Amino acid sequence: MIRHVHAENFKTLLDVDLELTRRNVLVGPNMSGKSNFISVFRFLNKLTLPLGGVGLLNAINAAGGFAEIPWRGGDSNLVSISLEGDFGGFEDSPEYDNWTYILRIVGDPQRAWVTVQDETLTFSGPKGQEILIRKDPGSGRRVLRSPSKGTVTEVHDFNRSALEYEIPDWEGNRVRQMFASFRFYKLVPPLMKQPNPTTAPVFLEEMGGNFSSWIMMLQTRYRDSFDKINRALKDALPDVVNLLSWPTQQTTVFIASSERFLKTAVPVWQMSDGQLCFLALLSLIYCPSELGAPLYCIEEPENYLHPRLLQTLVGLLDQVEKELGPRSAQVVTSTHSLELVDKVGLDDLIVFEKRTGATKCIRPGKKSHLQELLSREEMGLGDLYYSGALSGE
Repeated sequence: MIRHVHAENFKTLLDVDLELTRRNVLVGPNMSGKSNFISVFRFLNKLTLPLGGVGLLNAINAAGGFAEIPWRGGDSNLVSISLEGDFGGFEDSPEYDNWTYILRIVGDPQRAWVTVQDETLTFSGPKGQEILIRKDPGSGRRVLRSPSKGTVTEVHDFNRSALEYEIPDWEGNRVRQMFASFRFYKLVPPLMKQPNPTTAPVFLEEMGGNFSSWIMMLQTRYRDSFDKINRALKDALPDVVNLLSWPTQQTTVFIASSERFLKTAVPVWQMSDGQLCFLALLSLIYCPSELGAPLYCIEEPENYLHPRLLQTLVGLLDQVEKELGPRSAQVVTSTHSLELVDKVGLDDLIVFEKRTGATKCIRPGKKSHLQELLSREEMGLGDLYYSGALSGE
């Protein structure tokens, strides 16, 4: 789990230093920086998934080029990202269970170049502290080390991150693989309504474009997860009798739902946007452990959903988190829904504001008087947010 994020000069995040919990609900007006905060995790994800062999360049291109990354209110071209976390039950690590990763890059928007100024990866635990990536003070190259083997290799290319290299049997791969496994979602129902090839995807795409293939794969290979999804769907939408996947002669597949009082099944392109998005989010909650992600970033999950369905999803997520404990996934989600805010805890909320062009983040859970108000049930959390009581220092 990621416990701490510090971003400097990254888009509107001029200097954001924030503690994270298992569930993090980002609230605030449009243009306050919620999506930019999620972009920090996207940048690190792209960094570890090199296209054409260069991960850092892949991350920068995905952001629109280096000129789109530094804060527009200043002149500095130095961007810094620092994360601290633990392996949260996903990895058994009795010796080193905590990690810290720091990346500082500097670029020239006019000449389209970027260089790594500093990069470190540190493990710590009962056996002490080990530096797995460190910058050599003389040459500036990055040295990759192993607690058991000493120096493994060196990175002399200042245009690349050390973390984009997959070194066999190197302990630092654990953090690299964690970043590579981050998942991002902003569902688009028109894309979800398209028939898909009859493949077996290992994750649901960001906008849901492989939705039918994903559901069919769960139905055929992970029946327990599919049955939980199907049962939750029928409980929330009583007119639904069953969820079906329908292969075609053209080697494609689409899902359909059979409904009470209807003689034929409703194909995916006729299903409601809300039903599709509800199903997709259910599939993330009940995702098989071997296909799951350590971090899910979901933007505006309330889109297309009736508030009752949103409340159902929060309740189901509560149940799964209790069952899995430290092995449950971490969630970062942005929202404008007061109904969603009402269903989460005060400690889950992070309030975003923009002041003089830069994002500021507030953890209202640290305000004792708000805890007292909620305990007296005089106001709901959504009402407190709408009143502005959660904002400000």
